Amino acid sequence: MPQIQTAVGALRAPWTAAEAPSTAPATEALPLSHRLSIIYIATPVVIWVLGWFKWWVGVPIVILLIAGLWKALSGSWQVSLSLPVFVSFLIALAWILVNPIGGLWQSAYEITIHYNIMLDLGRGEWPTYLTDFLNDDPPLLSYYLGWHIVPGLIGKWLGPTALSWVIPLWTWIGIGLIVVIFTRGLPTLRTTLLAALVLVFLSGLDVINHLLYQGPIGTLELALDRLNDNQPLGLNESTPLYLKYQSNSETIWWSPQHLIASGLVSLIILQSRHQSRFAAISGLVITICAFWSTLTAVGLIPLVVALIYKNGLRPFLKWPNLIAAPSLALLMALYLLSRDSALIHFGWLWEYYTSHTQMIIDLIIFYLTEFFLLVVLLWMIDRRIVKEPIFIASIIVLLVVPWYVFGHWYFNSDILIRCSVPALFVLNYYTARAVISRLPEATSSHIYGTSNASRPLYASLIAVLAVGTITVLFIFLRSGNRPPAAYTQTANTSLISTAKEDANNRIVNTVPGLLQSILRDHDQKGLTTGEPIVSSRYDIYHQDRAGMLVYRNRDCVPELERSTRFFLNIYPVNIRDLPEKRKQFGYDVKETRWDVTYEGGYNCIGVFGLPSYEMTHVSVGQYYPYLGDVHWRVEYRLDDTSQPVVEYANRFDPTDKYQYYYFYYQLVATEEPEIRSPFNVHLVTLHQNALFFTREPCVSQDIQPNFFLHIFPVNIDDLPSARQQSGFDNYDFQFEENGVVFDDKCLAIIPVPDYDIARIRTGQFDPAQDRILWQGEITPQSTNLK
Repeated sequence: MPQIQTAVGALRAPWTAAEAPSTAPATEALPLSHRLSIIYIATPVVIWVLGWFKWWVGVPIVILLIAGLWKALSGSWQVSLSLPVFVSFLIALAWILVNPIGGLWQSAYEITIHYNIMLDLGRGEWPTYLTDFLNDDPPLLSYYLGWHIVPGLIGKWLGPTALSWVIPLWTWIGIGLIVVIFTRGLPTLRTTLLAALVLVFLSGLDVINHLLYQGPIGTLELALDRLNDNQPLGLNESTPLYLKYQSNSETIWWSPQHLIASGLVSLIILQSRHQSRFAAISGLVITICAFWSTLTAVGLIPLVVALIYKNGLRPFLKWPNLIAAPSLALLMALYLLSRDSALIHFGWLWEYYTSHTQMIIDLIIFYLTEFFLLVVLLWMIDRRIVKEPIFIASIIVLLVVPWYVFGHWYFNSDILIRCSVPALFVLNYYTARAVISRLPEATSSHIYGTSNASRPLYASLIAVLAVGTITVLFIFLRSGNRPPAAYTQTANTSLISTAKEDANNRIVNTVPGLLQSILRDHDQKGLTTGEPIVSSRYDIYHQDRAGMLVYRNRDCVPELERSTRFFLNIYPVNIRDLPEKRKQFGYDVKETRWDVTYEGGYNCIGVFGLPSYEMTHVSVGQYYPYLGDVHWRVEYRLDDTSQPVVEYANRFDPTDKYQYYYFYYQLVATEEPEIRSPFNVHLVTLHQNALFFTREPCVSQDIQPNFFLHIFPVNIDDLPSARQQSGFDNYDFQFEENGVVFDDKCLAIIPVPDYDIARIRTGQFDPAQDRILWQGEITPQSTNLK
């Protein structure tokens, strides 16, 4: 098979030129791929500064930014594409498609958060305020928006449905540039493919880690269990803290922005470290990276310090680093530090361990399996790497960052997994060098030709890489095990609160006065500001820009709302816009339930996303599915200015406890009970699981004895610790607290937990006579009632 020859163009100058200072003047233009990468990561910063801040703040900052980068970006812009460049972008495309960002598979939880941020960015004016439906003055979206703001801007122009292709496309450009720079200058297509494989599949020896802690059977069980959840294979539950470095593929899975910016800048530092043009803007580039990922930007600082150690301080003392970078950094700090840090965990590693001996053991295993064994092999293959300050700085970073915990402490410290990304990119880079070192193309005159790459050492390196590959293959397998996901228009970002029941625990709070004074002014902040289109039991707001109907009740009773559904009938201008199965009816139907409550008063919220096609009108309301009875309904015209008309209202009032219980008595009285006794017991799964105790005829003496209710779970760990010894949960109750007597009928409703239930035992007990009056058991047909 003849060797494939490729002409390497402007995007792929040889790696040797980037490595050796003697091959090119230090003042020559940066490679085109480097300049394009800097433009790529700087563009969101320009959009953000001009779009969010008043002109007298935004314009000077943008002028400083552009002027600071101008000289470094100058040079020939002639693009000569080659086959390796084309293949690199194909590899990047495949890499994205096998991760949630590609849209083929179900989204990981954290990716969904980022989708919501992009939706919020496109829903209204800038600066963006979070869609907190319960707050008339919603908080400012304070987040590092480097990855989000370009898709958000295009979503603002073209509508939220455009995100289905904008997000993958924008991400593909960034990942494609990473692959192009990473494989830049390799002599053949084969070496390009091998280097790209290292970039995609390099990972720590997580399987070895699990085998040491849990044994072969435990590791296999854990892997099978995690195919269906959101946790990666590498997280070890046997230690107080998860200690793990993420592979590049895993970082793309959870949050691509951390990989894109820091990966590009790390590679530029590696390949342009002898060029004064980059040294003059290195601080400004790291500041730009902070808008994409603040902590990975911190991880880039040691790499620049290594450059200063090798090249001296003078090339770095230029005005882009001394003036432009601090000016932009101050603005970012004012913005990003407006976030409430009350929910962030931080502290030294030993504070999370009760045994320091165990901590040392865990760290040794962590170091060996995550990177140190690979580092030793790289050193044995090429002893020259210890003379590379950037390589040494990266190893120091990987040794140091586990010692301080910040952010998410249980699933991995944010400092650990974010600050390590640049150092891991350096490790990827030198590993790729070693992998291609024995190929015929890497001759002794080539920078990658090494005399120490003996066959045993090379085989050991390949074996270590193969074991690490298992973790990445597991990630891809988890992707293929999930159904396709759509970029849907969700209700609100997850930045508001992860604990929805506590209104005070908001990650983003009131904007500081100084920041507020320089932000651009606009009136539209929340989705529930302004006048509702109708005020009834629920206030309904139509947000045309966001394409949403929002309904809100600040004084609802969630226990009563669980029995209802909210419906939305959508009538299109063109019947062909409907799904095929709905065309014969002439309208589309959506349903939802009540959504969230906050502490300090119940607040029920619901959101309907409206379709992008033209509509004549919509009909929205609330009904009781088991009666088919509409509680209220509102018709709202979208094709003219006519006012909404309330068609139905208050045909059934669930706030009336007597009427509410009578409604459910009518519902279950004709059904066959699970227990037939003096009290018939029905297990009903409406919107929460509940037991219904009914009796007819019923007199006061029938309800005086106490009721006992014991629930036995499938998994004993679902019980409170105080109840695990007894083996069941106790829901004993008295009728007058949970029931109603009407005429000669009695009904009590007792909610039951939603964990997997093995059996339910209930009855009545007379303490005066110390005897059980009646009892029965229910074995649910499905252990998970929901």
